[in-house]
Amino acid sequence: MVTTQESDPVQYEIFPQRMLNPATAQELLNRLEQIGGIIRVLVQGPRLPLTVPYGPGKGVPVDHPDREIVRVGDKVMELHVKVGRIRLESEEDVMEEIREICEEVLPFPFELKEGLFLRRKATVTDYAKYGPDELVEDKRIYGMSDPNMKPTASIVCDPRED
Repeated sequence: MVTTQESDPVQYEIFPQRMLNPATAQELLNRLEQIGGIIRVLVQGPRLPLTVPYGPGKGVPVDHPDREIVRVGDKVMELHVKVGRIRLESEEDVMEEIREICEEVLPFPFELKEGLFLRRKATVTDYAKYGPDELVEDKRIYGMSDPNMKPTASIVCDPRED
C-alpha cells in the first residue's frame, strides 16, 4: 500500500492497450494539459532512433513515420518514442477528469492507476547529469532523464514559463 503525506503530489499512469499514434498522443496530451494542477508529464515507449543502431545497416538514417513534431499547448517538440504509457503528477486529485478525457480520446481500452511512478529523489543518473542535490534548482527533473540516452543538446520545457 502506498502512503503519502497530504502535501505530496498525486501521480497517475495511463497505460493504453495499444501504442498511440502521434495524432492521438498529441490530442491526449493537449486535453490533459487543460486540467489544472498538473505539475509534470512523462511519456514512455520504445525509442524511435534517427539511425540504425546496430547490424549491417548501422548508421543508415531511419525515416520512421511516427517520429513527428507535435504541439502540446504552446510547446513544439519531436516525438523520440512511440507513446506507450503516460505518467503524470498533479497537485490535486484529478483521476476522474483524466478518466473522462481518456474515454473520449482513446478508442480502445486503457488502464488508469494512481501510485508512485515518478522519482522524487535524485537517482544515480540524475546525480551524474545534474550534480549534487544542492545545485539542482528544479527538483521536478528527477527521474525524467533516460539513462541509456547519449548526452545531446536539448531543451527542457517548463509549463510554468510564460
